[in-house]
Amino acid sequence: MEAARGHGRAVSAAARIASTLYRAAAAPASARFTRALRDPAAAQAAILRRILHENRDTEFGRAHGFGDVRTAADFRARVPVRDFAELQGWIGRACDGEPNALTAAPVRFVEPSGGTSGLSKEVPYTQRLLDEFSAATMPWIADMLRSRPALRGGQAYWAVSPPSRRRERTAGGVPVGMEHDSDYFPPLVRALLDRSLGVPRAVSRIPDLAACRRVTLRALLAMPDLAMISVWSPSFLTLLAGALDEEWDALLSEMESGRLSAALAPELRTELERALPARPEAAARLRRRFGRRPPEDLGALWPRLALISCWADGHAARALDGMRRRFPRVEVQGKGLLATEGVVSIPLFRAEAPVAAVTSHYLEFLPDGDADAAFGVHELEPGATYEVVLTTGGGLYRYRLKDRVRVEGRLERTPTLRFVGRADRASDLAGEKLTPELVEHVLARAAAETGIHPPFALLAPEWGEPPRYRLYAEASPDDARALAAAAERILLDAHHYGLCRALGQLNSIEGVAVTDGERVYERVCTARGQRAGSIKPPALDAGTEWARVFDVPQATEVG
Repeated sequence: MEAARGHGRAVSAAARIASTLYRAAAAPASARFTRALRDPAAAQAAILRRILHENRDTEFGRAHGFGDVRTAADFRARVPVRDFAELQGWIGRACDGEPNALTAAPVRFVEPSGGTSGLSKEVPYTQRLLDEFSAATMPWIADMLRSRPALRGGQAYWAVSPPSRRRERTAGGVPVGMEHDSDYFPPLVRALLDRSLGVPRAVSRIPDLAACRRVTLRALLAMPDLAMISVWSPSFLTLLAGALDEEWDALLSEMESGRLSAALAPELRTELERALPARPEAAARLRRRFGRRPPEDLGALWPRLALISCWADGHAARALDGMRRRFPRVEVQGKGLLATEGVVSIPLFRAEAPVAAVTSHYLEFLPDGDADAAFGVHELEPGATYEVVLTTGGGLYRYRLKDRVRVEGRLERTPTLRFVGRADRASDLAGEKLTPELVEHVLARAAAETGIHPPFALLAPEWGEPPRYRLYAEASPDDARALAAAAERILLDAHHYGLCRALGQLNSIEGVAVTDGERVYERVCTARGQRAGSIKPPALDAGTEWARVFDVPQATEVG
């Protein structure tokens, strides 16, 4: 018992030291961000000058006259707003390791993201892009430690990058993917953060999701001083809690023995068992207090848990209730808008909504999606909604992110921004980012594979535990199921959808046979206020009324 207490005191001391050193390391970035809040126009102009100067002699820079750009207006005149598909030729060359195509700096790795008409896309990461991420994430974490002192002496759980099927390198030999979410930070800062992590980084190398969850829970149960949890979707944490309910007794047995029962490669097993030694006293204490099931309020397991950081806007807001039921007394801080391509905003406790990340990338905003009317961050109007455009040190120039934000107010002179949804009519229940173009592509492939060509086919979301998509097809029940199964197989290759399915955050697609699909769709759209003559049924509709409209109780599930 004394050994366990001694271990806990040592861990807490290490976490306090690490948080103190982190705040010192983050002080310059925090000071720059604080100054930029008072003059965001100057901060943004300096970022644009730096990006253009560093990349003026790249092929892209020469083709667009970077060397002659003097003002933001010059930049907008020479470089059109483009989406991923329009930049794909340039991005593909960079991701394949071609030097000096998009950036003067080499591409360190590429990170998979969602696609639109295709199944996946890859975003090139340079050291400069990582530095730009750090310019936002370091002030955010420093603000957490400053504003919530309870976090300083405790450990943290940062969700590891979950296992997914992906190639290890691009055709040009560039590595694919980062290992851990803390890899967004510089090496020194990452080392400091690692001192406060209770879940070993090696967990990210476990290829099986169930085993990954089990080892994560085994580590968390040995962390009585857990103070902070950072995940992306709230449903990720809800599902982790469900796995704890199912595996509780087995996990306590593993704590007693120090052996991991998950199927692991021998070297990985040795590394993890060394990092997670036996804690028989802790296991006995948990058995005595809670018996054969964990408590409904999981805060009782981690009495020092003070903060959960997760998505809280858009569709993610609906998943918060399930998470809060398991952590009813823990404060939740919504994350800002951080995409694979770049960071748009960060949360600060003194601001009512996330603050524009004005020291990271060059930000532009399109009113009503109008690419000819871009505004700088200092020109935004409170209450207005805009589409985000990024220019980054990773080689994305005037890149249409297709995320929409509403200006809630200002902190100093910098706008606060709340994510309100996608500009491309995407559906995003749990981070899957399905677009009409992607679904159109998927359904065409599914029809070609199955030989089933219904006159009407519509994919739409349906909330549940977990949520899922339903494919409403004007076909026989068997054909509707077969088409849905084919669409599911194809969508599993789309990075974000496959990830959400692997994590259990989405259920499989359900096929639903319907009649008079186009007529019913037209009736619903006219009730929404659309003109009947302009209605064309899309492959995807983000509305959630279709189960009621098509009388889904008659449906038969896939699988």
